[in-house]
Amino acid sequence: MATRRKGMSPEEKKEKLKEFFHSNPTIYSAKEVEPEASKYTGMTQIQCKETLQMLIDDGVVNTDKMGSSNYYWSFPSFEFDSKKDKIVEQSKLLGETKERIQSETKKIEQLKTERVESETRTKNLEKLQTLKDDNKSFKEELLLYADSSLIDDKKRDIKIAIAAVNRYTDNISSLRQFCDSKYNIRPSDFDTSFGIKSDMDYLEEYNFNDTPQPANKKKRK
Repeated sequence: MATRRKGMSPEEKKEKLKEFFHSNPTIYSAKEVEPEASKYTGMTQIQCKETLQMLIDDGVVNTDKMGSSNYYWSFPSFEFDSKKDKIVEQSKLLGETKERIQSETKKIEQLKTERVESETRTKNLEKLQTLKDDNKSFKEELLLYADSSLIDDKKRDIKIAIAAVNRYTDNISSLRQFCDSKYNIRPSDFDTSFGIKSDMDYLEEYNFNDTPQPANKKKRK
């Protein structure tokens, strides 16, 4: 008796559909996305439709309406940006905590000179010890980011992301021209529909050992 094939879990479906978008970064119309995704993932079009909505809710896939049709896209750089923002947020939180520790330490030192042994002083010393323990924990967490292999991975991710952004800029420029020539959609209307800012341009390649080097920029069309 043949073994029944186990179906994919919701998380596996989302990962497979995300892989579909990232394997060929482009913008899909509502008519294209489900059939193409079904061919790539092996899921039914109904499963693709349900999973697509979950990815939209998660912020992994972007969607917008232009004319009478909806369009869908998801680029690997979105995840990179999200992780980068999280690192920035955690670094900011760490900085604020260090400032709070320094402030409380100064207050306790002042209390030592002004007050004799008391219940208030004892409580402040206990608070200081707690803050010191927190500081030690944060320092141990920072050591994770000091790993050379992790830093090399981040540098490689940044280079890949910059190259991807420049490819997407090419794709957007081509799609803008296509919509202009075939559907008579003005570039300004196209940019407004997709939330594209007027200062969108190619990114510069970054030399981590020196100063930023200009990329071979193409003129924005």
